[in-house]
Amino acid sequence: MNDIQFRIATRYGFVHRYVEGEIKECEHNTDFYDIVIDGLSLYGIFKEYDFISVFSQEYDEQILENIKKNFLLESPFDSELEDGRYFLFVCPMCADLGCGAVTVRIQQEQERIVWSDFRYEDHQTSRPLDMNTYRFDRKEYAERIRSLTKEE
Repeated sequence: MNDIQFRIATRYGFVHRYVEGEIKECEHNTDFYDIVIDGLSLYGIFKEYDFISVFSQEYDEQILENIKKNFLLESPFDSELEDGRYFLFVCPMCADLGCGAVTVRIQQEQERIVWSDFRYEDHQTSRPLDMNTYRFDRKEYAERIRSLTKEE
């Protein structure tokens, strides 16, 4: 069984924004919950993509609740993407698939939640990432997901 933890992290950096008729580089630091599995930061693993986890502090409470329902497999929808996958790490500005995303397949197997088949995806590409399959105790996993709140 794998251990999952969530820790507040910050993505420091700049983004390009359309400002007064021009594309300008603007500072944009984003707080989010990093996902830590067995002591390993997924943000650290996926840092080259310049993405943040979907558990962003910039979302309002309702959006965060919907994301938690997705990860708990309690959403009325089967998944966020057509092939049964969920967004895991996304663009810090728009969280749109067009900018690319790290996705994962989430399934329940008896008393376990299983994360497998990690991929980089955008509108044209879907390629596997070299990641293990992770199995979490369903109750512990649910408690940790439900405990995520928007930090004030």
